[in-house]
Amino acid sequence: MARESLITPQGLEKLKAELEKMQTVRRREVAERIKEAREFGDITENSEYDDAKNEQAMLEQRIAQTEERLRRATVIDEKDLDTSAVSVGVKVHVKDQKTG
Repeated sequence: MARESLITPQGLEKLKAELEKMQTVRRREVAERIKEAREFGDITENSEYDDAKNEQAMLEQRIAQTEERLRRATVIDEKDLDTSAVSVGVKVHVKDQKTG
């Protein structure tokens, strides 16, 4: 069972933007690399083609992982956080007791 993932509203927007870029811009770039590599001829011994296909597989894996993170995400409202103790989403300022 996948665990819940806590995320700030800013983190959620950043993750969504990253996913959008991977699904559009990066997919087009990789598809273009594959197309160019195919133009070299025989793909059975074409290292450019192999590299592009590997890049495509890694990109698709990253997209799937990001989509899963978004499905598991629970947005935390910073206003509702208990700031009397250190916890997820709480900003902490550390002060050196010797130097102030």
